[in-house]
Amino acid sequence: MDTGLTHTISLLGVAIIVAIIVRRMRLPYTVGLVLAGQGLALAGAETGAMLTHDFIFEVILPPLLFEAALSIRWRELRRDMLPVVVLSTLGVVITAVVVAAGMANFLAWPIAPAVVFGVLIAATDPIAVLAMFKDTGIKGRLRLLVESESLFNDGVAAVLFALVLTWAQATGSSQLSAVAVGRTLAFMTGGGILVGVSCGAAAIVLAGRTSDHLVLVS
Repeated sequence: MDTGLTHTISLLGVAIIVAIIVRRMRLPYTVGLVLAGQGLALAGAETGAMLTHDFIFEVILPPLLFEAALSIRWRELRRDMLPVVVLSTLGVVITAVVVAAGMANFLAWPIAPAVVFGVLIAATDPIAVLAMFKDTGIKGRLRLLVESESLFNDGVAAVLFALVLTWAQATGSSQLSAVAVGRTLAFMTGGGILVGVSCGAAAIVLAGRTSDHLVLVS
C-alpha cells in the first residue's frame, strides 16, 4: 500500500478515536484534536504529512470554504452584508497594516517582507470557534457574522497577498504600475466571481433543490 495513503488512513483512525474519547469526556472535538496533535508531536510520531502549497489549496481549503458557503442562508447574509463586507475587507487591511508595522518597528524587518507577512496572516480562520458554536447549538447573528466574515476574508486576503507579493518581488516599486495592479485585481476578482457563478449554477442544475446531505456534498 502507498505510504502516503497508509499515513492518511492512520491519521483518520486517530481522529475517530479522539472523537469517541472526547464525546465520553464531554470535551470539544477541536480541543481533543489539538491535544492529540501535541501528543503525537511530543512522541516524535512520523505522520508523513507534507503541507505543500498544492495540498493546502487543493485538498484542505476547498472543503472548508464549501461547507461554510453551503450552510449560510442568503437571506440572513444579505441583511448583514454591510458589516460582513467591512469586517472582511477593512478589517483584513487594518490587521495587515498593524502586523506589518509591528514587524518593521519592533523586529526591524524590511518593509516588503513585513507587509507580505502582515497580509499572509491577516485573514483569521475561526474554525475552532465555529466548531464550538455548532457543538453548543449557538445560532443567530453572532454565528452568522463570524462564519460569513471567515468565508469572505479568505478571498480578500488571497487577492491582497497576490498583489503584495508581486510588489515585493519587483526590483523597484515604480516598476509596478497602477495599470498592472488594476489588471491583476480585475482578473482575480472578476475571474473568481465568473467561475464561482458558473460552477454554482451548474451545481444547482445538477443537484436541484434536494435536501439530501450526501447529494449536496457530492
